[in-house]
Amino acid sequence: MPVSGIVVRCLDGCADAVAGRIAAFEGIELHGVLPDGLIVAVVEAETVDGEVALVTELQDIEGVISVQMAYHNFEDLEAERP
Repeated sequence: MPVSGIVVRCLDGCADAVAGRIAAFEGIELHGVLPDGLIVAVVEAETVDGEVALVTELQDIEGVISVQMAYHNFEDLEAERP
């Protein structure tokens, strides 16, 4: 299962509205809006394609300049089961 930490850069004055829209996405956990208008979130999906689809949707939100990956990890939940 891919998990990525992302940073969303927004147009001036748009970060709070964009954060509200991001918070409504299933598979995205919003962690905060920084004073400079950057949004920090975690994206989690069943597949890499699913994760890419979520990030693509974020890029299409009005007021979003860019979505940058800060961290990426693959969690193998099957390996953790006894």
